[in-house]
Amino acid sequence: MNNLDSTIRQALIEFTEDVFAKTWWGKEREAVSLFAFGYLIKQCQQGHIFFDPAQVGIEVRVPQPDGLGSKREICKDLVIWSSPGATCWDTDNWPMAVLEWKANQDRIYAKDIAWLVAFSSSRPNFVGYAICLDLEKRNFRLSCTRVQQQRVQQAWLVL
Repeated sequence: MNNLDSTIRQALIEFTEDVFAKTWWGKEREAVSLFAFGYLIKQCQQGHIFFDPAQVGIEVRVPQPDGLGSKREICKDLVIWSSPGATCWDTDNWPMAVLEWKANQDRIYAKDIAWLVAFSSSRPNFVGYAICLDLEKRNFRLSCTRVQQQRVQQAWLVL
């Protein structure tokens, strides 16, 4: 997961620097789209865990952890799959990473962290990121919490 962490970290740093240098403004979906297509997919490398742009899904369904609602699947902001074109409809296909975003907010939502913790409980190769982007008040720029195997790393990245 170290390679994926460094990939996510580098893409978030470049995204944040550009967005704030250009005083770009948008809401959550625009931020996710700009991040995915403008920064994240540029990090793809052959021989790396993240090697193909088709590993990325925006607003795609993933399996719902047990006990977190009646739906079997739920949409997540940005998902990175282990193989290109993968979906939750494939047998035993789990995302490698989920990035939950909040834009124009001043904090990461506790329910996003709780979902990532629950999802990570039986998936040792999964990592979750809860991202908060403060475009509106600009009291800070970006804060990211990392979750793996139910361990929460608050302020994993603060810019």
